[in-house]
Amino acid sequence: MRAGGTAGVAGNARTGSILGQAWRSGASVQKLLLAGFIALCLFNLALPKGGFRLLEYPVTWGYIILAMLAVPAAVNLLVRGNLAVQPIIHFGLFCLPVSLLIVVKAVVYSSPPSETVVYLTVFMAMPLIMLVLMAPFLEDLPAQVIGTIFVWCIRFTVAWGLMNFILYPFIKNIVQIPYITVNVADYGTIFLRNNTRGPFLKLLSTYNNGNLYGDCMLMLAPIYFLYERSRVWMLLLIAALVCTLSRTVWIGMLAVAGLMMLTGQVNLRRASLWGGIVAGLGLILVLIPAMGWTAENVVNAQLGGRIRSFTTFELTLFGRSKLAIPEMVYFGMLNSFGVLGFPFALGTLFAGPIFAITHFNQLSPLRKAAFCGLGGYLVAAMSDGAFVFPPTMVLFYLVTGLLYRRGLRPTGTNWNRIAS
Repeated sequence: MRAGGTAGVAGNARTGSILGQAWRSGASVQKLLLAGFIALCLFNLALPKGGFRLLEYPVTWGYIILAMLAVPAAVNLLVRGNLAVQPIIHFGLFCLPVSLLIVVKAVVYSSPPSETVVYLTVFMAMPLIMLVLMAPFLEDLPAQVIGTIFVWCIRFTVAWGLMNFILYPFIKNIVQIPYITVNVADYGTIFLRNNTRGPFLKLLSTYNNGNLYGDCMLMLAPIYFLYERSRVWMLLLIAALVCTLSRTVWIGMLAVAGLMMLTGQVNLRRASLWGGIVAGLGLILVLIPAMGWTAENVVNAQLGGRIRSFTTFELTLFGRSKLAIPEMVYFGMLNSFGVLGFPFALGTLFAGPIFAITHFNQLSPLRKAAFCGLGGYLVAAMSDGAFVFPPTMVLFYLVTGLLYRRGLRPTGTNWNRIAS
């Protein structure tokens, strides 16, 4: 399924040995960097919902890890002075103006703190930490190490998700571990939400929402396919995305596949590619009647209830008094930030992919994969981008940081023996 040159990126090293090799050959500072990145991915990618509720705010271990890493990253950045220019431009031109508009609207309209905190987290805190502070350190990690961590985390989400998807029709329940796979405040509430489809429960994995899991995996799938060496696991990820039972995710899968073809990440002559496509479509055709869906369900004129959002639309210069970016992200941005704020809000999402298009010939395989993943998410965001829910934007800014990544800097250590 991978492109012809991808095997060369992965080399002959076994997937499971890459991290051990990096740990043994890295200096003390590099080991700390590797440990921090593993923790970041473990609690924002593999176990993104584990945590608790503080007052009215959900607190995840992933957010805590992010805040903890921000401090040493800022100190180290000041000491080394190794700023990454493009992420700073991204933050300064787009994220910062939107954040200032949010603050102004909060003061003028006396917005509730919960609303202001959520949107300042998404538009200011996350891009500041992930792009300005942490993106430069992605260049200290070999690309093969980054890809390997992604592979193991995604494998876990796929296995956990498929296990519960298969269990539910038989036991009408799923396995949840409070504080770990689910926020303790949300334990047992999955069945109170719109997650069931006929005899099935949408594949939720550790994300506790099918669309949320699908959106995040769309961003990460091209990077996963670049470094995953097992075709069985590749097919299992495709099956997991299909089993989210989300039309948004299915359309996003087509977008990702199309971008991977256009960028040369997949070889169109490989039988495994077409086998995966046929298997995915076949699974969809089996699941649709099993859910009790008719043609009207598949093509829903009410857009799954999203059509109601249009009844509250107001086209103004600075947006409505209340900030709200529901399922349809671009519509919500226009409604919330108005004609003047909308281009800046849109830029927070599109700046990275536009940069990639204008510098496409300079992109490494990892950066091309990041571009495909972001493109797939931007297509899905037209319908349901799960925008304000953790860990969507943490992963979005992480993949954007990889897109801006200039490559492994020479360090004089044995890390240079690992493909960058």
